[in-house]
Amino acid sequence: MKKILFIHHGKGLGGAPLSLLYLVESLDTTKYTPIVLFLHHSEVIELFKERGIQTVGPVNVYDFAHTKIWWFGWRHAHHLARAIKDTIKTMLFIAPKILAHIKPDLVHLNTSSLLGWGITARKKNIPLVWHIREPLASGYFGIRKKIVQQTVKRYADAIVPICKHDATPWAHNKKTHVVYNAVHEKYFNEKSDVTSFFASHGVPKDDPKILFVGGLSKEKGTLEILKIFQKVLIKIPNAKLLLAGYLHKQALSWKQLIHRIYPASNYAHQIHVLLEELGSSVIQLGSIRNIPAAMTASNVIVFPATVGHFARPIIEAGFMKRPVVVSALAPLDELVIDDKTGFLVAINNHQLWAEKLCLLLTDKLLAQRMGNAAYAFCREKFSLPEQVQKIEKIYTELLTKESHE
Repeated sequence: MKKILFIHHGKGLGGAPLSLLYLVESLDTTKYTPIVLFLHHSEVIELFKERGIQTVGPVNVYDFAHTKIWWFGWRHAHHLARAIKDTIKTMLFIAPKILAHIKPDLVHLNTSSLLGWGITARKKNIPLVWHIREPLASGYFGIRKKIVQQTVKRYADAIVPICKHDATPWAHNKKTHVVYNAVHEKYFNEKSDVTSFFASHGVPKDDPKILFVGGLSKEKGTLEILKIFQKVLIKIPNAKLLLAGYLHKQALSWKQLIHRIYPASNYAHQIHVLLEELGSSVIQLGSIRNIPAAMTASNVIVFPATVGHFARPIIEAGFMKRPVVVSALAPLDELVIDDKTGFLVAINNHQLWAEKLCLLLTDKLLAQRMGNAAYAFCREKFSLPEQVQKIEKIYTELLTKESHE
C-alpha cells in the first residue's frame, strides 16, 4: 500500500477539513494508507480520530495564507511577518524532519497556502498533489498572489482546483485537474432525525425557517443576512433565522475609536446590535456538527456571500433537497442553476433577497420542486464516488510515473 500524507492548514470545522475528511475516509484502503498532518489544534483532529484516521500534529506553525477569504492587509503586517517566518522555519526544519520520519509515497496539500511543505516535498522528490480550495486574493500589488501562483505551478505535480473559477490562475496548465468538492450521502440525506435538534436548540417546529451556515464572517455575509431577514419579518413575522457557527459577542461598545480604525471590530459590533434588535427571531446554533439535522429542520438555506468562493452548504442543501438563495457571484454560479435549483441574487439587492426568501417560505410546491431539482443536479455534479475516482486516478498516474523514474 502507498502512504499518502495529507496536510491541513486550518483551525475551524469548515468546508476544507470536511471535504478532506470525506475524501480520506473514502479512499481505497487496499491501495492507500492515509495519514493527516495538522498545523493547528482544533476539534477537527478529534473528528478524524473518531473515524479511525491516523493523525499527526499539531505542529503549531502558520501557512502563507493569501486567498480571498483569508489574507493579511496592512493592519495585520505582524501576522504576515509571522507567516513568512513560519514558512521559512517549515522549509528548513519542520517539513524535512516530518517527511523523513513518515516517508510518504505522496504528499497531498489541502490548500494553496502550504508553500513551505510543497517546496520541501518536491525537493525530496516526493510526488505532490496541490488542492486549490479558494480563489487567490489580489492583494495590493499582486506580489503575493504571483508568489503563490508560481510556487504551485512550479512544484506541484498535480493542481486540483475545486471549481473552474478557482482554476483560473492555472487554467491552461496541463497539470490542472478540476475536481468539484463532493458531499457524502451517508451523512447528508433526508433521513436526518430532527427531534433532538428541535429540543436542544429551542427551535419552533412549525415556524418557517431560514438557515445560514458561516458564523461571524464578512465574506460569507453574516451582516447581510441579518439585514435581509429584517425585511422578511415584515411579511412573515413568525419566520426564524437559524445561525450556525461562531458568533462570539465582543464587548466593544465603549471602544468607538477602535470601531472606526478596525473594520473587523466595527463589523462584529454591527452584527451584535442587530442580533439584539431581532431578539428571539434569530436562533444562534453555535458550532454544531449536525448540519444535516439543521438543514432538514429548515425550509431554505442561504449563502449571502460578499466574496465569491465555493460554498459547501449549497451543495449539501442540494443533497438534502432544500432550495437555496445565493449571491450572484462566481463560483457560486457553478453550484446553482438560477430559477431551477435556487435563486442567484445580487448581494446588494436586499429587497429582492427578501422577496425570494418569502416566496420559498410560502410557496411549498415551488420549494419542493426546486429542492428536487437541486438534488438531481448535485448528485450528478458533486458525487463523492466520482470525486474519489478522479483523485485516485491522479495518485495512480503520479505514483506509476515515480516508480518508472
